[in-house]
Amino acid sequence: MRPMRALLLKALSVLQLVRLPLALAVGSDLWLASLLARWSAQAADRPVATLDLWLALLLAGLVGGGMLGFAAGMNDLLDQRRDQATNPGRPLPAGRMRTSHATLITFGSLVTALLAAAVFGDDSLRVALLAAAGLVAWNLIGRHLPALGIPMMGLAHAGAMFIPWPGQPFTMPAALLLAQATLTGTLAHRRLGKRPPLDTQGTTLLGLLSLACVAGLLWLQWRRGAEPWPPPDRPWLALLPLLALGWFAWLLRAAARAPAREDAALLLHRALVASPPATAAAWCASLDHPVAAAAFAGTAVACWVLASLAREVHAMLAAPPAWRG
Repeated sequence: MRPMRALLLKALSVLQLVRLPLALAVGSDLWLASLLARWSAQAADRPVATLDLWLALLLAGLVGGGMLGFAAGMNDLLDQRRDQATNPGRPLPAGRMRTSHATLITFGSLVTALLAAAVFGDDSLRVALLAAAGLVAWNLIGRHLPALGIPMMGLAHAGAMFIPWPGQPFTMPAALLLAQATLTGTLAHRRLGKRPPLDTQGTTLLGLLSLACVAGLLWLQWRRGAEPWPPPDRPWLALLPLLALGWFAWLLRAAARAPAREDAALLLHRALVASPPATAAAWCASLDHPVAAAAFAGTAVACWVLASLAREVHAMLAAPPAWRG
């Protein structure tokens, strides 16, 4: 039983390193982008549209999960010393994973993401390289300057949606994703007391940079002469994405009013990981693609459950060895 327990702990440590629930959420963003491309006549000759559906979605998932694994792994590698005091339950400070193994997983995730992006085309690979450079810049600079780092991370989330099809004409789904990630990151930074704190000037700068990023995405849509969002199959179906956004706003409100920091952290984690697939389900339903909508809804439920399990697994791994059995 001991070898089996050790193997299980190693597997859980790897999943903890790459932030599995968030990787699944980021993958859902790229799945939505891939499906939107396949449903557009303008992308009929793109690899994302000509590949088999299962292969296109697999590649998109590898890109999203690989990028997130790279960002999270680099964060843990750079924060080893600080995590010993602030996050001792993470794999590296807890001693459950060697630095060499974490480095291999981190850069293996990046290589996997880039190879998968290359299958979508050379321009997709260039966008993926740009996103990877942004993640490196965030880890080296942005995370120390929240007024800059939070919009940078939101832009990385939104920019990844253009990897399957860089010429995607409408940008509203990406702009909403950027806004969701920025709002969640800002509230998490304030509510969980992260350092350095956000003062009034920093919050103002953060808001201006976020608005500039959203304006840039909308300008890109205007420059391409496209509609701002995928036109719904029937006008009333346009309400579905608004309902998804309302649910996201409710989660943020609940997190802001939660009495305990741990409860706020769980709600914010759920908002971060479950909102993207839930919003994707709403977009697909509005376009009259019920099967895709159901798949994304199931992904949202899975992300919601995994967010809760992640907290329990983190607590279990951080517990003393005697408690673990």
